[in-house]
Parts: sequence; C-alpha cells; structure tokens
Amino acid sequence: MRIVLSLLLGLHGAIHLLGFVKGLGLAEVPQLQQAISTRAGVAWLAAALLLMGSSVLALVVPRVWWMVALPGVLLSQLLIIGAWQDAKFGTLANAVLLVPLVIVIADQRPQSLRNRFVRDTASLLAAEASTNMSVLVTEADLAPYPQLLQRYLKRAGVVGKPRVHNVRLTFTAQMRNDPRSPWMESVATQYEFYDPPARLFFMQASRSGVPFDVFHRYVGNEATFQVRVAGLIPMVNQSGPLMTRSETVTLFNDMCLLAPGSLIGAPVTWTVVDESTLRARYTNAGHTIEAVLSFDASGDIANFVSLDRGKEVNGEQLVTPWDTPVSAYATFHGVRIVGQAEARYEENGEQSAYGRFTITGADFNVRAP
Repeated sequence: MRIVLSLLLGLHGAIHLLGFVKGLGLAEVPQLQQAISTRAGVAWLAAALLLMGSSVLALVVPRVWWMVALPGVLLSQLLIIGAWQDAKFGTLANAVLLVPLVIVIADQRPQSLRNRFVRDTASLLAAEASTNMSVLVTEADLAPYPQLLQRYLKRAGVVGKPRVHNVRLTFTAQMRNDPRSPWMESVATQYEFYDPPARLFFMQASRSGVPFDVFHRYVGNEATFQVRVAGLIPMVNQSGPLMTRSETVTLFNDMCLLAPGSLIGAPVTWTVVDESTLRARYTNAGHTIEAVLSFDASGDIANFVSLDRGKEVNGEQLVTPWDTPVSAYATFHGVRIVGQAEARYEENGEQSAYGRFTITGADFNVRAP
C-alpha cells in the first residue's frame, strides 16, 4: 500500500508542474487553457514539490509523510478551484489522498490504539529504570529444571547472558478470522515484561485496502483486546476473566518460544511426561494455566499445546485446544528463539491456523530512551 500511495502522490505532484511551466511561460501547455499568473505558477511548483516530497517520505520515513502531504493536498485543491475548468479532475486525486491522510492524522490522537501502546510501553520501561539487568544466567541456575528444559535453554544460548526482564519483538504476520477467510498481511510490535508480567502487542493489518489496528493489553490483573477499522471505528472490544486467562496462556507461550531466558525463576511447575514432552503450570494474575511442550530430537520446542485459551465464536466465548507449531528458529543478539510459527485453534475437530508469524527482530532487556 505504501508503494501505491507513493506513486499516487508522485504522479499527482508531477502533474502540478504543468501549472508551473505555464505560469512562468517556460513552454506551451495546451492542456491548460486558462491564464496562470507568475505568482500562481510558483504556487503550482510549491504544491508539486510538497506532493512529490511526501511521495518519497511515504517510502523512506512513513511516520512523517502526512506532515508534508497535507499542506500539499490543501494547496493543490486551492489551485484547482482557481483553475477549475482545466484542473477539476485533480479533485478526485485529492479526495483519494484525503482518505489515508484522515486515517494517519486520527492515529495521532492520544486515545488511538497506537498512542496507548506507546504510552503503556514508556510507563513500563520507566518502571524498570532502576532494575539491575546485568545478572548473568549460570549453569547452576538451570540445575533445578528437567533435563529437557535444561537442554533447550542451553541450546537457546541463555547461559552466560543476562537474565531476561523484558523483550521487544517485531513481526510480520498473516492473519485471518477463520479457515474460510482470506489472509491479511500484518506487521506488529510487542513488548513483554516479566517482573511483574505484562504484555503489550500492537498490530496493523489490512484487507482489500481497509486498514485495521489491533491492540492486546495485559497489565496487572486484566487483559483487553481491541480492534479498530482505520484506527477509528471499534470492531472488537473484549475483556473479562476468559480474556485474561487466554492472555496468560499467550504470555507463557511467548516466554517459552521467544524469550527462553525469562523462564529462569518464573512461577512455573514442570512435570516430565516422557522423554520428549513436558507439562507446565504457569500462574499469573490469579490464573493458573497448563501447557504441554513437545521437543524434537535436537532439543528444540516443536509445539506448545494448551487447553486454557479461549476465542469468541458468534458472540460466544469458547475454550478450545490452541497450539503453536514451530517451523523455524532464528538468532538475535546471540539468543536462539523461534523464528517462524503458526497459531491454531481447533476447527471441526482439526487444528486450523489463524495466524502465521515471522519474527523480524528481538531485543532483550530494553531500557527506556
């Protein structure tokens, strides 16, 4: 979508150069029959530069493109009104550009999901400002755990690294509501904290050009899940005990797969099922959840299965088997974590994927800027 937006801005801006050429008398422009003064010609050039500049920014600095595009679109429309007979069709381009401008400007509101995510993250990072994050994990720290888990943690490279207090993760993802829905391309940023536990997950997705903002917030004893169309129109707003219990499962899943160093000292009870399987009980926010972890021959986690995570179906909240089969591992800052995995619910007696995730970055023990 950014490429399409950039092309539209660039093309629209380039067309404005015709007004500049005619206004300064640099060449004949048969498409423009109305007279254009030198001053108006300079204004057409300014609009062209603003629009073409925002075209570049949309690709290289997407967070600020709108700051240049908005005055460009407004100036463009004023010039079009002044040359309506020749330039009236430019209004259509400005109307199209106004849609993403409204969306991105709305995203700057204090109560947008993005800004709530940013504020919560800043608050939790500030709370850890005095935390000593230099204590290293030792072989002795692994001794109380089952051999399967010890092997996994050593393979992950946590020994000799600082204990994990928080992690920042970036994803690309494909999401869908059910097996019959098309996949939505998404990008996400997630922060997790482990003392005390918290999870903040912000995702932007789009389907057929329609953007969605998604915010999972799990702080203290409550978890919420919100989705807004174009950042403005509420689509999902879930909370309550089942949501908090479900997010507890997700938090523990992330600890196992994406921040294995956080398992050291965590409130988890481990039970050996067989030579390749562990059962875990994790407690947080008044909820104790269970999961079964399967390990492959090399010692990596191959799957994480829990019966304690719920989902909403036709307005009804249901608890159904949930798992996250792993397809690849990746290394970030010397720590080996899951690089690709699916998230699946049971659908008609079979596990069906609703999410496919690829980790693009992981930073451990992040400090407040």
